[in-house]
Amino acid sequence: MTGTHENIPLVAIIGRPNVGKSALFNRLIQRRQSLVDATPGLTRDRLYGDVNWRGVRFRVVDTGGLQFSRGDRMAEAIAEQVSKAMEEAQMALFVCDARQGAMPLDTEVASWVRRWGKPVVVIANKVDDQREMAAAHEFARFGMGPAMPLSSLHGLRVGELLDAVVNRLQQMGLNTPTPRDAGSAILKIAIVGRPNVGKSSLVNRLLNEERVVVSDVPGTTRDPVDTFFEYQGGSYCLIDTAGIRSQRRLKSRIDAVVRLKALEAIHRADVCLVLLDASAGLIQDDLKLLDQVIQAGKPFCLVLNKCDLLARKPNPQEITAAIVRKAPFVRFAPALCISAKTGFNVLQVLEGATTVAQAACRRLSSAEAKRLLEVIQADRKAPVAIRHAHLFRLIQVRFSPPTFHLLGRMKQGFKPSDVAYLERVFRRELKWQGTPIQIRLLMSSR
Repeated sequence: MTGTHENIPLVAIIGRPNVGKSALFNRLIQRRQSLVDATPGLTRDRLYGDVNWRGVRFRVVDTGGLQFSRGDRMAEAIAEQVSKAMEEAQMALFVCDARQGAMPLDTEVASWVRRWGKPVVVIANKVDDQREMAAAHEFARFGMGPAMPLSSLHGLRVGELLDAVVNRLQQMGLNTPTPRDAGSAILKIAIVGRPNVGKSSLVNRLLNEERVVVSDVPGTTRDPVDTFFEYQGGSYCLIDTAGIRSQRRLKSRIDAVVRLKALEAIHRADVCLVLLDASAGLIQDDLKLLDQVIQAGKPFCLVLNKCDLLARKPNPQEITAAIVRKAPFVRFAPALCISAKTGFNVLQVLEGATTVAQAACRRLSSAEAKRLLEVIQADRKAPVAIRHAHLFRLIQVRFSPPTFHLLGRMKQGFKPSDVAYLERVFRRELKWQGTPIQIRLLMSSR
């Protein structure tokens, strides 16, 4: 699998925790992609975004706060992600906190950055007044030139920083082409599930690299992480999301914001992979998440991870039947058994996601609509209200999710079970799998 941004310069944003790296990242890409809070250590993975300044395109990558704590597994995992960002990047923005001044950890980070031998712009962030402006001069002692004072939060002097970055990239002779407009050719796949079901492990296995931090500690992923890549002629964007907890399980304001951003990822995706823990079975939080995906109108696949922990080889038919018994409202979704840990069947999720996304975008022809009406009205086992109605037109008004208006005349009102019958006929006759279907009955009384 290959990335889709190899020819665009990359600028890494690095620094110790809580100096404003994520605020700067959001300011540069002009949208709130990365979580920002006074709590140190919110960012853990690499988050990428695009910048276009003075006709020059480049990318920025937000990274976790560097801490050189031996024996701290999370700090070591974050440092590994920062190292990978520096390997990819052509230059770095070293962010410091002008209000706190040069801290011992800043000095350690400066030494670490110098070893990479790449161009660096030192940034004295959180400069909102003249006193803080004067404090920015002390960062010159790092030996990487004078620090550039700015305020990421308020956008002060960010334009000057962008000028400096563009000038440096042009001096380096880097090619900055406008990336091809893939538009809808890029299939956006949100990987969602409750905490610790293996979402980040699946992303890393698909990409064959440690793209995101993986830990046994639930809640390791916080920001949605977008990764673009190409596979067998198709273009994809994987969106790794934080574990979605039910509202009653939220312990802090940060947990609430993390949950909201994960739910937003569902709405901006083309298709969802709903990860379930095969070894734990379907629980109430899974059912609530499935309902949210369906309410969003997104096509989806059920992905049962950790099948390597099952006592015997998984039987997809048996597992699907067990899921349908507990959650009959997802009977239309394909179920895939995988193990992100061993790699068992992981590539099937891309095939499954592509298949259900194509189904969601299918347009019904006039001939198919006419045939469907004939099948419905010829069915002697149809509900009474359907049999007694005169159905004369079926119109598809949108796709993803496929949405239909059914026009006719009726003798008695329709019940939810009647609409469910119509949906079953649609799926049976059209082989429609993996996508919600919405049917609106526009009936006049006789």
